[in-house]
Amino acid sequence: MKRSPLLALGMGIVLALYIYTSSVKPSRKVKNVQLTLTEQIDKALFDIQNGESPEDQMKGILKMRALAESNPENADLQWQMGLFSMQTGQYEKAVARFQKVISLDTQRLDAYMQVALSYTALQDTSSAKNVLLTLIEKSEGDIQASAKVMLEKLN
Repeated sequence: MKRSPLLALGMGIVLALYIYTSSVKPSRKVKNVQLTLTEQIDKALFDIQNGESPEDQMKGILKMRALAESNPENADLQWQMGLFSMQTGQYEKAVARFQKVISLDTQRLDAYMQVALSYTALQDTSSAKNVLLTLIEKSEGDIQASAKVMLEKLN
């Protein structure tokens, strides 16, 4: 028997095996890893801040919104959503978010300032002044000083 047909047959088998094994991917077991809420928030924030496209950033925002809806008692989520509302000019929503932060964590005095800023953007100086007066009563130091400066500018 001649070597050429046998060699060609062997090469054909090797080539067929190579093609078959390269096209078949081994099934990997996907581990269902549960991220903590803080890790999910951090991941969503990372996607928003580092998204390569507006679509990537929007995915992060939608994830953050879903987290906020499923965890309405989380002050950090409400805070972040309030900041996003301010950045997009949705000041009514920002007021509601920051008021929620205050109701969840009365020591979160920076939320009062954000409420006042949101009211100012809405041109509701009366409400902004009331919030600043409350903040001045509850705070001290830099926060109190900032509230007094802002109140003076509104007068």
